[in-house]
Amino acid sequence: MTDEPDGSPNLSDRSLAIAHWGEHANGGGDRLAWELARTFDDSSYYAGWTDESIEPDDVESEQLIDGRFLNFGLRRGGLLRQLAHLIGWQVAPELRDYDVLVTSGNEPLFYVAPDDQTWVAYIHHTNRRQSDQITELESSRLKSVKLLLYYGMRVAYDHNTHKPDLFVVNSEVVKRRIVRYWGVPEDKIRVVYPPVETDSYSRSDAENGDYYLTLSRLDWHKNIDGIVRAFDGLDERLIVAGDGEERERLESIAGDNVEFAGFVDEAKKRRLLAGAKAFVFNARDEDFGIAPVEALAAGTPLLGVAEGMTQFQVLDGKNGYHHERDETGTSIEESIERFETEGVEWSPEEIASFAERFSVESFHEEMKQVTREAITRAAIRPDWYAEYDTE
Repeated sequence: MTDEPDGSPNLSDRSLAIAHWGEHANGGGDRLAWELARTFDDSSYYAGWTDESIEPDDVESEQLIDGRFLNFGLRRGGLLRQLAHLIGWQVAPELRDYDVLVTSGNEPLFYVAPDDQTWVAYIHHTNRRQSDQITELESSRLKSVKLLLYYGMRVAYDHNTHKPDLFVVNSEVVKRRIVRYWGVPEDKIRVVYPPVETDSYSRSDAENGDYYLTLSRLDWHKNIDGIVRAFDGLDERLIVAGDGEERERLESIAGDNVEFAGFVDEAKKRRLLAGAKAFVFNARDEDFGIAPVEALAAGTPLLGVAEGMTQFQVLDGKNGYHHERDETGTSIEESIERFETEGVEWSPEEIASFAERFSVESFHEEMKQVTREAITRAAIRPDWYAEYDTE
């Protein structure tokens, strides 16, 4: 195998596979896995389970987990789905002949790699039952039972978290969690931000509107209810884009100044982002947060909660304002009132420029660099062998 001029491994000389935990609702994890396939042109792409209805035309997938029982578990979800992943990923014979494996998600950590295979694991988040979701048990009627269950899950899972040669995470926040909850050494973790098509967004995509916008899956941990309640006390209009299990409850507490747009396609999303006064984001301890970056790429100010990665995407007073989490939405309301009074320091062009650090091009370059590093780290030949290696 030949090396690059700078001495780093030549990726084109090695067979490489991408293995994603499972395609799910065209979410951020799915889009990142597909971008991994584009990063490594000649790679093969696998997924724990596939969904052709959401796959892009330029990605050809192969389902990794198969069989009557395992497929039943994947369809049912919950604990049965986790068991299907645990069984299906361990051997995964389709993956074993590749020189390099790049996985996406937590479930592939059940895989047992051959000694001579280089393994790079991209981790989107740690299991919430290992960290922040424990605090959600305070109000549970079965707190002790659930704590025991969570402990058992950690014991069963944690011994799988040391096998990759190099971990890649989507933010410094997740790096901190992997060090703390998985015990992975810092020097084995690299941060590569998820790919955001920053060039696809522009303030010129729509005229300035008279509304604020939030956009995400309507799940409990996105805390859209805090945003909705904040607008109860404001003479401002809010558009909530996205769908999910929380939608019916959110609509029941919303006032007449809150509009639910449901799922929106990419074209409408670009128009909504470009036309909004500001983007409001309130997700709980967000690992990265692609939607806020898309808003910034459109030159739209960001009003974000001072938690997780969101706290670093907001530069207070420059491209937006921070707010604290509370059940009433009071802090969000105060942030909006401040924005209405003072605006922000940066122009739309300066806000969009800030988002460029999260571009697709940066993702491609950094993932290739990390993979070359992993190959070098995984080399198992003795130091003295180089004296006799004439290839």
